[in-house]
Amino acid sequence: MKAFIYDMDGVIADTEPVHMQAEQHVMKKMGVELELAYFQRYQGMTDVMIFEDLRKQFCIKPSAEKLAKAKAYLFNKILHETHVTPIAGSLELIRATNELRQSHGLKTAIASSSSDDFIAFVVDDLGIRDHFDLLMSGTNLPESKPNPAIYLQTAAYLRVDPRDCVVVEDAANGARAAKAAGMTCIGFNSPHSPNQDLSICDMVVDRLEEIDLSAF
Repeated sequence: MKAFIYDMDGVIADTEPVHMQAEQHVMKKMGVELELAYFQRYQGMTDVMIFEDLRKQFCIKPSAEKLAKAKAYLFNKILHETHVTPIAGSLELIRATNELRQSHGLKTAIASSSSDDFIAFVVDDLGIRDHFDLLMSGTNLPESKPNPAIYLQTAAYLRVDPRDCVVVEDAANGARAAKAAGMTCIGFNSPHSPNQDLSICDMVVDRLEEIDLSAF
């Protein structure tokens, strides 16, 4: 293992429920009422990709970009009022990989479908920005997870072969992206990301504390 890469929402930060609430609210404004569980299928995807799919399904007129902007405004409003809640065990794991970063040159990164601004907000709110070599947003890429582009780009920026990268993911789309990139993927059964098929992962844990870095 030469690089350890984190997904963010649902792995580092307990933000997935807020994402879904914001998406549900935007769709309700468009006259489409959906159960919160409906949005679980979109975990790991960028907002524009999510709303592009929803537009097609429900024949909504506003652009995906406009809907994504409305969702981002609501999402950021909620998070800035409540601050970021870390997933149990995430900060301890991040500190452990940071120790390996300092002592053995391990590269560390976040590869998230969230925006650059929101990734920055999360790492600053949790005080972990200096624990990573790279913060990568999928919003800058033409394809969202499950496309492997974000992970291949992350490996390229870190100058590490994808086969030497370990990823921790809580969403099926993210796990598929990591494996398509040729990386080792640890699936995390996050309590905040239910009903995710992580069978493609090399291993699955129920708690982040179960991850043994020496095994890689």
